[in-house]
Amino acid sequence: MKHLLFSYHTCPLEEPGTGLAGGMNIFLRGLLSGLSRKGIETDVLTRGKGEQVEMTRPYRGVHVYHLPCGWEEPVSREGALRALPRFMETAGEFLRARRTPPDALSAHYWMSGVAAREAGARVRSGGMVFAFHTVEARKPMPAGYRPDALSIARRDAEERIAREAYRVVFLSDHDLAATTGILPEVAGKGVVIPPGVDDSFRSPPSREESRRAFGISPGAFLFLLAARPEAGKNTLAAVEALSAIRGRRDRETFLIIAGQNPPAGGVPPGVIFTGPVPHAKMPALLSAADAVLSPSTYESFGLVPLEAMAAGVPVIVPRDGHWGDTVAGEGGGMAYFPDSPRGLADAMADMRGDAAARDRMAGEGKRIAAPFTWERCTDSWARLLSSAARRDNRR
Repeated sequence: MKHLLFSYHTCPLEEPGTGLAGGMNIFLRGLLSGLSRKGIETDVLTRGKGEQVEMTRPYRGVHVYHLPCGWEEPVSREGALRALPRFMETAGEFLRARRTPPDALSAHYWMSGVAAREAGARVRSGGMVFAFHTVEARKPMPAGYRPDALSIARRDAEERIAREAYRVVFLSDHDLAATTGILPEVAGKGVVIPPGVDDSFRSPPSREESRRAFGISPGAFLFLLAARPEAGKNTLAAVEALSAIRGRRDRETFLIIAGQNPPAGGVPPGVIFTGPVPHAKMPALLSAADAVLSPSTYESFGLVPLEAMAAGVPVIVPRDGHWGDTVAGEGGGMAYFPDSPRGLADAMADMRGDAAARDRMAGEGKRIAAPFTWERCTDSWARLLSSAARRDNRR
């Protein structure tokens, strides 16, 4: 099967980590390597930084084409939107020069979906398979917020993609149900395919070895938050919660924030900012932690809690979303009510004070994470792409 995948905003070859679009890179690497093992040939069209088309082969049968688009530095979503028309023009020229059309067409993230819709009108392939990953209309907004031009463009594009796509992929049942309530066009075409987790997280280095590597005291209690610098990740709530439980005399409780640089205004006591962390180092960093915080106000899924549970580290999550439902019902950590002023701080204090509960949650988390494999994920994607390839949408 020949598969054409649009990944405009995220380049699958860039080092995945806790920086901008890091979770998307992790997902695409897992998906593409799995499709390669199944013999599915995939051409990936992504943005390029130069003025010539560049091609790389990360896996057998996978070709990543970096197309000129006038990419702006520093990287921003606004800059990506400005560069999108040229990317679509370059993609059209690229596809017109190809002799063999793809059998299946897929796209990840909304700008990629916009480009894939344009390409779908030019190539004779099955219906487009689209993965939202996040939905603009589901993001919590402060009172009085007025959508800017980028938000309006994204909402309009996502409504049209939901209406025209052959299938729409979600990472959890919760995400599918919540999105269908906002975008009714998804009803009847939503498919749930959970991601996998790399085996390196299931057998990380020992806690002692990891703490030595990162210079962490053996006796310290360590909370970890891994997220890019974005308001929805709710980092400030985690910092405030640490200050509430740490007190003035507690010098042994810390919060490491991976993926973000220190703020200009200074760093509160007990908080450590690491900057971006390569994904390959995350198993060791998780192993060094006593608990992982994921206080995001909105996540379509959340790879960090999954990786933490696979590594046997308890998680603390809001009692909503996929992981809030899972943890409240099956264990693996603590789920707090996000509307409670002290909900996160109380959960952190309870986690800090109960070693027996942490041991129990570690075992529960490993059991919960066990079914999440890239083999299962790519099996499902392969079947879906085959279905799309057989569908004749040229009427």
